[in-house]
Amino acid sequence: MMTAVTTEPVLLDVRHVRKYFPVNKGVLLRKPVGWIKAVDDVAFTIAPGQTFGLVGESGCGKSTLAKLILLLEPLTEGDIMFDERSVTGLRGDALKNYRASVGAVFQDPFSSLSPRMRVKEIVGDPLAVTTDTPRSQIEARVSEVLEQVGLNPSTASNYPHEFSGGQRQRIAIARALSASPRLVILDEPVSALDASIRAQIINLLKSLQQELGVSYLLIAHDLGTVRFLSDVVGVMYLGQLVEKSTSREVFTNPLHPYTRALLSAALPVRPDVQREEVVISGEVPSPLDPPSGCRFYARCPAAMAICENVQPLLAEAEDGHEVACHLYPTSSPAGANATP
Repeated sequence: MMTAVTTEPVLLDVRHVRKYFPVNKGVLLRKPVGWIKAVDDVAFTIAPGQTFGLVGESGCGKSTLAKLILLLEPLTEGDIMFDERSVTGLRGDALKNYRASVGAVFQDPFSSLSPRMRVKEIVGDPLAVTTDTPRSQIEARVSEVLEQVGLNPSTASNYPHEFSGGQRQRIAIARALSASPRLVILDEPVSALDASIRAQIINLLKSLQQELGVSYLLIAHDLGTVRFLSDVVGVMYLGQLVEKSTSREVFTNPLHPYTRALLSAALPVRPDVQREEVVISGEVPSPLDPPSGCRFYARCPAAMAICENVQPLLAEAEDGHEVACHLYPTSSPAGANATP
């Protein structure tokens, strides 16, 4: 008797996505002379109610990837599936439904909120644009979601400048949640806030997820925030994922030298515990002309001869723990020699 194979449900499925930006020469003809490989063959999934944390240095492609998922930039290659349906080329009502299903919270709440709109207009706008909800119901929903994020509904007629930074970020979260999305992209949601306010917003995001069952794609530099909020963590370097596993695995058992360097540079949770120190030197290579082999090769303290010319594959090195590094045989293509 055959045993049925069960698979975990998937809400968002990013399938080998690439985004290249042309580098043009000339004023009139604008002829491409090269391509900036901002996102280069990235794949991952997010389950319902799950938080996927994405970390990496500035310029590694995290925010570009968020724009691709939000359909603010077209794909160069690959596909993005939402609830088992491709979002590429969506038009009309299908596009409206997708926009209602995916919200976003950005880094700076002051610049992401229109200073000319009242809070009730800012928060209610996603409903007004993506649905046919009557005005009276939109006003009721605005009051409801403002209460959910810890704001008094009586402030709905105020303007953004009348609020503190933490309150403005609560407004941004309310806007993202107003259309009852199933996925919210959090692009550096607390990095512009004071430390005390940051903790409040992080706890708010956690409690809202537990209450609403919403999924998060969290993009952040602060590893403490990523560790607290994320179920799964992906580490990006120069447009590619180099490591991916559960949050606990990545933070307690990092496999890739770059991940180890990131954790070594972060402020320790327990200063009294001795940690491994990994020092990397040099600059991040240009995405216009990335190395032909491992993109971390020139900065890696464990580099081998194979790393210079053979690109490692993101593959499972341990149970559920994927890494793209020739230190692990599963990452080396068949026939490649990983001997130092």
